[in-house]
Amino acid sequence: MIEPNKFSSADLNQALHELEDRYIDELEDMLISQLMDQKSVQLYGETDEVLEFAGRTNYKIRLRRPNKNVWSISFKDFRESIRKVLRTGPSKILDENDSTAVAKEENIDYPTTLLLHVLPNDEYKNRSFVGNRVIHPTWGDGRIVSILDSGNVEVEFPDRKVVLKPNFIKLITA
Repeated sequence: MIEPNKFSSADLNQALHELEDRYIDELEDMLISQLMDQKSVQLYGETDEVLEFAGRTNYKIRLRRPNKNVWSISFKDFRESIRKVLRTGPSKILDENDSTAVAKEENIDYPTTLLLHVLPNDEYKNRSFVGNRVIHPTWGDGRIVSILDSGNVEVEFPDRKVVLKPNFIKLITA
């Protein structure tokens, strides 16, 4: 959930366009920096899941698992995967127990899912609109559940869950 004081206005459309690309850039930079600094990262806290940074080009990140696979992940696909995590909520895609099923549903391949796990979930949570409070003129206060690929927003109000256009709701900024 993004801190309400970071919004320049209560307009969700404007806030989404202002903050989403900036946060995707931040997460991408953090992830690449961490991989370049550490060269290998242990995932999920298990000893057998190690991801090694094997290089970077202008268009792709190369990764490998020791004695297993080598992958090339395009920056475009990686950025879109970060966008999906921010829009659906990191707990859904990055859940250690059930991440592969949801990732397949969101069309995120296995190497990209592993790459997304390099950063702690808190980094995604602090940059996601999921959980932010909104207000609707008829239904009152609600919380954002997810932002769909179409740009519509799924909001949970006390008595119902609805999908709305972003201009029908306002962010609560205080």
